[in-house]
Amino acid sequence: MKLGVRCNPLKIKNDLPGLFAWLAENGYDSADLMSPDADTLGLMTAAGLVPGSFDLPGVPALLSKDEAKREQAAVDVNAGIAKAADLGLTTLFVCLVPEDRNQSRADSFEIWKHVFPGIVERAESAGVNIAMEAWPGPGPSYPTLGVTPETLRAMFGAVPSPALGICYDPSHLVRLGIDYVRVLKEFGDRVHHVHGKDCDIMEEELYLQGRLSKSFGGPAFACSEGWWRYCVPGDGLVDWRTVVVGLIAAGYDGVISVELEDGIYMGDEDANRRGLVAARDALLSVIR
Repeated sequence: MKLGVRCNPLKIKNDLPGLFAWLAENGYDSADLMSPDADTLGLMTAAGLVPGSFDLPGVPALLSKDEAKREQAAVDVNAGIAKAADLGLTTLFVCLVPEDRNQSRADSFEIWKHVFPGIVERAESAGVNIAMEAWPGPGPSYPTLGVTPETLRAMFGAVPSPALGICYDPSHLVRLGIDYVRVLKEFGDRVHHVHGKDCDIMEEELYLQGRLSKSFGGPAFACSEGWWRYCVPGDGLVDWRTVVVGLIAAGYDGVISVELEDGIYMGDEDANRRGLVAARDALLSVIR
């Protein structure tokens, strides 16, 4: 397996040549692309890194109730997949949050099962896999598709192509109270990308506020609701040794991409670097 980084949350992404050089010098093998851009890919490979996943704009519009908007989004996404395939990229990262953040998951699924078969077919023919992110989206609706085993079973039942899969991120599952090891056992053959991120449940805050947002003030950390917080691997509840063994058993030999959404390390560029070093050390101790 390779160790990578998702660039989006980082302050240091504003200097991509510098970021890529620093990653290569500090034990990283890969970086995720924010778009299928040939110039950025060239900078990455020049630094000695290999690409992980890539993002495309317009994904939320695929779940729009506006048919014309959905059709245009599908055209744009299919064009992006073709461009990425021409560059040799193989993993599209998507977070299926609808434009209307109050749209129910059931309504989104009805739209999705008509829109996505064609996109998955196009991706499969181009040699591109689709990795669905498990971030549940904003409250109170938490509208993202492809987050829970309930929705994943429905989605894979509707679109059985092996090109459709998940970005396995155990931090979201811990937050939601879902058995992250069982998810890996059930959907291991669908893992197309992995995020190296952890989650801590803070018992005192959980006692004080339950699983609700705080009544007074905000959470102490970014990427938190007070009673939980995302953190670097090793600072939360995920047993990464068990995760890596499960990934190996499932035949995954791709990238574990650190997603630095730990409020302790998000404030500035120096904090970013410290967080990436902490995540690197934790993951390299278990990656085989």
